[in-house]
Amino acid sequence: MRYCFRNQRSSGTSGFTSGFHPAQTGGWLPGQPPVACRAGSRNGRIARWNFADTLLRMRLPILTALLWLATAQPFQAQDQSATTATASGSPDDSALTERLFVSQCARCHGIGGTGGIAPAFRQPELRRAPTDDALVQIILNGIPGTAMAGFWNLSEDEARGLTAYVRSLGRLPPETVPGDPARGRELYEMTGNCATCHILAGQGSGWAPDLTDVGRRLNAAFLRRALVEPGADRPVMPLPSVHGPYPAYLVTEVTTGSGKTLRGTRVSEDDFTLVLRGDDGRLHSLDKTSLRRLEKLPGQSPMPSYATVFTVEELDDLVAYLASLKGAR
Repeated sequence: MRYCFRNQRSSGTSGFTSGFHPAQTGGWLPGQPPVACRAGSRNGRIARWNFADTLLRMRLPILTALLWLATAQPFQAQDQSATTATASGSPDDSALTERLFVSQCARCHGIGGTGGIAPAFRQPELRRAPTDDALVQIILNGIPGTAMAGFWNLSEDEARGLTAYVRSLGRLPPETVPGDPARGRELYEMTGNCATCHILAGQGSGWAPDLTDVGRRLNAAFLRRALVEPGADRPVMPLPSVHGPYPAYLVTEVTTGSGKTLRGTRVSEDDFTLVLRGDDGRLHSLDKTSLRRLEKLPGQSPMPSYATVFTVEELDDLVAYLASLKGAR
């Protein structure tokens, strides 16, 4: 049986046209099947559907699809082999993992794991990650209650590659710090009067960062900079309302609705409330909508600079003492 299609554009009484494709003829009428062509169609001869001709017309799309499949498969295999090789330990894979560390971890942990606003990795043992599996889970899921967020964008193979790289950093020689820790302790307790703001082994007032394990968390260069330029770097802390690192001890100045000016460090903040620790150590919970002025002052710190208080040798001693504070093991 030969078929043709009703022409929706036709206004004649016959309503039939020749051709084999609805896109050329206007298609058949909705809801009606193709009908047999009349032998005496006024539009001339009847075209038959030709499978060989259709296949010939489709040769270019088919060849294009086959070519794409042939070229896409090696790329997929290459990606899979690269992911698998990341944890294999070859020199090339170690370089790839090092670049991954620089892009994902060095912002907080420092280039080469020397430390920064987050702990240094140049130590044989990591307190929170005694095993490789524990370190993999920390990389992927983070540490609740800290500024260490989980890296959901990394695969488990990438996390294991980073774990191997971090362990290799722990086998490097420890950092050499000049100075005398014993003399540095005397400066901490006497001249520096550091316990006025900091806690160390449970001793001190405690509103400033706890220094009990500061030598495990920060390198010597960071510690020295904190002493001479205290506003250059700020530690980070987690907040329930904020994802990821949150600048801590940010100097903030406000003017209340009654015209009173308060200056101190931010303890926490959300869309509606600011908690401020004043210079006198008192806490102030402030409704942000009622404030006349709210100014945040990055680059400043409530801690004074010790650049002119201590000599270069004394700074070396104090840094050496702080670097020796590793906390309880």
